[in-house]
This record gives sequence, structure tokens and C-alpha cells, in this order.
Amino acid sequence: DNQQLLDDPLYRGVRHRRLTGADYYSLIDEFMQAVYSRYPSVLVQFEDFSSDKASTLLAKYRDRFLCFNDDIQGTGATVLAGVLG
Repeated sequence: DNQQLLDDPLYRGVRHRRLTGADYYSLIDEFMQAVYSRYPSVLVQFEDFSSDKASTLLAKYRDRFLCFNDDIQGTGATVLAGVLG
């Protein structure tokens, strides 16, 4: 959501602001349902989601879908491995 980048004629990214709120979560819901209806055994890894969304998404989906959040669970697994190692 960097307006300077969005206005830059050389910017090669998508030229609109990121979804937020209900629109954002609706898109994630649609994605999760589509992926699991096509690939029921897939593992979805949430990578580099902002911390304000990461915990919410993991809590919402971890009991319904096989998913992993590297920023939350990966850090915990690494610390535990170091303690036990």
C-alpha cells in the first residue's frame, strides 16, 4: 500500500491497494475452499503473512485444513529443536 510505488510509472506490481477487512478474509476463505476441493490432501503454508493476520488465519483454519504458518509454528519448532537438541 505504498502510494509512491503505486504512482510510479516504472512500478511493475499490481496497481491497487491490498484488500482489508471482510474482503480480505473472504478472499482467503475462497482460496482455501478452492484448493482443498481440488487437492484434499494438500498442505497450505502461510508464509510471511502479517502478524495481525497470521494468528487469526491459523486459528480459523488449523482444525479444518492441513495448514502451517511458518512465522508462528516454524519459529516455535526451531526453538524447541534447539532446546531438545
